Amino acid sequence: MDAIKDFAKRKKFVIGSGLIEHKAEAQAVPALLSSNWLEKYPTEICIDLPKAAALYLSSDSGEEEKIENAFTMSRVNYMGTDGVRGKVVTQTKENCIADLLKDNAFSPDLVEITSFSFAKNLLDKNIVKAGDTAVIGNDGRDLAYDWILNNSVRSGFAKAGLNVLDLGIVPTAIIPWKCLQLGHRAGACLTASHNPSNQNGIKFFIDGKKLVPEGDLGDYVLSAYMYNYCFLERLPQAASGMITEYNAEEDSIKWMQEVLKSGIFSKSDIKSAFKDTKLIFDSANGATDSIGRKVLENLGVNYSCINTQCTGDNINRGVGIAEIEGTEFYSGKEYDKHISTVKKIFDEGRKSTSGKSVYGIAVDGDGDRGFLLYYSKKDDCLYVLDGDKCGYILAQYLIKSKELNPGNFWFLSTIESDIMTAMSANKFLGLNTRIVSVGDKWIGNFKDGEVLVGLETSGHLIFPIDVFDPCGKKQTLLSGIGLLTGLASICAIKGLGMDEEKIIAPFEPGFSKTYYVFFVEKILYYRGSVIWNKDKELVEKAVNEAIVNSKLPKNTVIKYEDKEDLNVLYMNILAGDNLLGVIFMRNSGTEDKNAVYVKGRKNYEEVLREIGANVHKMHTAEMKNINSVEYKYEQAIIKNLEKNNGKTTVDKILSALGTARDSDGAKTVSESDLFGVVYGLKKEGRVCVLDREIMRT
Repeated sequence: MDAIKDFAKRKKFVIGSGLIEHKAEAQAVPALLSSNWLEKYPTEICIDLPKAAALYLSSDSGEEEKIENAFTMSRVNYMGTDGVRGKVVTQTKENCIADLLKDNAFSPDLVEITSFSFAKNLLDKNIVKAGDTAVIGNDGRDLAYDWILNNSVRSGFAKAGLNVLDLGIVPTAIIPWKCLQLGHRAGACLTASHNPSNQNGIKFFIDGKKLVPEGDLGDYVLSAYMYNYCFLERLPQAASGMITEYNAEEDSIKWMQEVLKSGIFSKSDIKSAFKDTKLIFDSANGATDSIGRKVLENLGVNYSCINTQCTGDNINRGVGIAEIEGTEFYSGKEYDKHISTVKKIFDEGRKSTSGKSVYGIAVDGDGDRGFLLYYSKKDDCLYVLDGDKCGYILAQYLIKSKELNPGNFWFLSTIESDIMTAMSANKFLGLNTRIVSVGDKWIGNFKDGEVLVGLETSGHLIFPIDVFDPCGKKQTLLSGIGLLTGLASICAIKGLGMDEEKIIAPFEPGFSKTYYVFFVEKILYYRGSVIWNKDKELVEKAVNEAIVNSKLPKNTVIKYEDKEDLNVLYMNILAGDNLLGVIFMRNSGTEDKNAVYVKGRKNYEEVLREIGANVHKMHTAEMKNINSVEYKYEQAIIKNLEKNNGKTTVDKILSALGTARDSDGAKTVSESDLFGVVYGLKKEGRVCVLDREIMRT
C-alpha cells in the first residue's frame, strides 16, 4: 500500500484498508488506487476504502464512472447539516473520532481537535495569519459541564496560533455579525441548537458564512484535517494565541433593535405592531434568554416570559421549538395536555379583551430559529406559524412596503418545507424560487441572485442584513435570528392588515408528514447502500400499485432529483408536469436519527402517507442501533410503560435503570441522558410527555 502512504503526505488519506474482509472488495482496491482520481482531486480528502470498494462493485456503469462515483460517495465527512454534534462525554475512550462514530460522543478532545483543524486549514490557505482573531460564543448549555467544552474551543484556536475573542452566551447569529463588523474572518459557535441538553456541537463560520461540504474550506477538507490531527500529528502542547472575553449582550440588543427599525420596518409600523398586543416569549432556556427580554423591554412590548432560570441542563427541555415543531395547532379543549408555553398563551388569550392580539414567540436553544404562535379567541385554538408561513408573510410585506419588483429577487426554501410554499411564492408573489437541501447554510451561501427571503419550515428565517466592516465596506449577513423572526412576522401581519384567516393560512397549504427513527446506525444509509436501494424498490412498487388501484393518476411517474446533499434520496411524484408530492429519505445531520419525509397536495395525502409509513417501518426494523445505551434506555421506558398501564414517570424509569455509579462516583444513568431518549420517543410518536410524566400514545 505504498500509494496510500504517498497520498497521506498530502493529507489525502485512504482509511479502512485493514477492514476489507471480502475477496471481491480486495480485488476492487487495485483498480481504485491505480486510477488517477486521488491524484487529480484538488484538495485534502479522507476516503473510506471499504465503502469505495463496495460501491465500485455494486455499479454497472462504465469503468471511469464507477471509479468517480465510488470515490465521490466514499469521501469521509465528520460534519453534519450544521457542524458536528454529539452526546457530551467528558473523557475519551478510544480516540475522539472513533468515539464519535461508535457512540456519537462529543468530547473535549474532539472539540479541541476540530477547532484546531479548522484554524489550521485557514492558516494553510492564507485565509488568516498567525495572530489574527477568531470570534467564538456558545448557547449556555456548557454551563452544566463547567465550561469544559468552551475551554476546548478556545484551546484549539489558540494552539493553532489565533487569538480568540469569546463573546460568551449569545444567539448564533451574533458571531457571524461580529465577524463581519470587526473584520475577523473566522468564527465558531459551541451549540447543539434544538437538540436535548445532553448534547452539544460546534458550527464554524468563514466571512460570516457557514461551511458547505465542497471546496478548499469545506467539510470534507476539515474532516481530513481532523483525521490527521487525531491519528497522525499531535497538537502543540502550548497555546500561542491570546484569549479575550467580551460581553456582547449590549451590542447584540442594540443591533437587533436596529435591524427591526432600519432594516425592515418603518418606526410607525413597529410602534403600531405592538400596540394592543400581548406577547409570551419562550427562550428555550437558551442563548436568547437575557438578550431577548431586554430587546422586548426596549421596544416597549407588553410581554411575559415562561422561562425563569437557564442552568445549561434545562435548555430545550419541555420548552422552545423542540417541543412545538411538527404541531399545526393546539386546541383549547386539550389545555391540560399542553406544555407550559402553550398554556400561558391560552391563559392570556382567554382573558384578553376585544381588539387585543395575543402572540407567542418560541425560539430554540441557540436562538437561530423562531416560531410565531397566534391565539384565536374565536375558536379557542393556538396556531403555529412555522418558518414557511412566517417567511411567506414577510416576503409579502417586503414586496409591498419597499415597492420591489419581485422578479428581481429569490425566495429560497428547503426540501423540508411544504411544497406549496415555493409554488405559492412564485405564482402569487411573482418571486423566483428554488428548493435547496436541508440547512440554512445553503441559503447563506446562495450565489445565483439577490435573496429576499430564505426559510426552513423548522423556523430558520433569513433575510439580508447590511453590516459595515471597520473600513466602512458593506457586507451582507444571511443568518437566522429566531426572536426577530417572530417580531418581524408580527410587524408584517399588522403592516399588511391581515385578517385571522390569512394569518393562520397565508397560502393554501399542502400536507407534510415526517417519520423519524432515532438512535440508528447512520453508516447504513448512504447513496447506493442496501437500504437506499430497498427504499427505491419499495416506493416504485407502491406507486405502481397505487396507479393500478386508481389512487394515483395513470400517468404518475417518479422523477429522481439530486440535491446539494448527495446522500438524500429525493423522489418527485409527478403526473405529467403536475407535482403531486415528494418523498425523500435522509440521515439527520444534527441528531442521531434517520427520517422519511412525505409532502404533497392534500388530495393525495392518504396514499403518499401510506407509502412513507411502509418505508419508515423498514427503516425502524433495519437501522436501530441495538448496541447503543440509548436503545437500552428506550427499552426500559417501553417496559415501564407496559408495566404501569401506559403511564409512568421519569423517576420510576431512573429507578428501574438502577443507581449504579462509575469510577468517578457519577451516576451511570443521568437525567439529561434519559430526557434525550424521551425526546426521541416523543418525536417518533411513541410517547407523549408532560413535565415529568410519560404516557404511551
